[in-house]
Amino acid sequence: MANRLESLLDAIASLKGFHNPDSYTYQIKNPLLIHSFARPGKHTTDAEGRRIFTSWLAGYKACLFDLEMKVSCRSSAGLTNRDKLSGLLRIYGLPDGLGHDQVVKFLRRAIKDQTITKDIALEYFRD
Repeated sequence: MANRLESLLDAIASLKGFHNPDSYTYQIKNPLLIHSFARPGKHTTDAEGRRIFTSWLAGYKACLFDLEMKVSCRSSAGLTNRDKLSGLLRIYGLPDGLGHDQVVKFLRRAIKDQTITKDIALEYFRD
């Protein structure tokens, strides 16, 4: 059975072009284009503050942690237990409409759960 949080990460990453080797997302090994909020110099970043990773595994782990913090409402993003999937997707820069629909379709197939909608509570992704 697919891990819900990993499936969510994969769904967002696919829309950000992570599986395209020509994409910037792939080149910096940062599937969600997360930023560094550490003290300057602690992480390698680009000009916009997005973290640059040296391996797929390091980037995936960091993004998985970032996503876990957000769905658990323990990040500075301001999400609460009342927030839905659509609110999380906006935080990651995915526009309402087609972007959200594509994530929902991906998740339904990956998790094998046709009840998933963009209005599903974030707690669904907590393990």
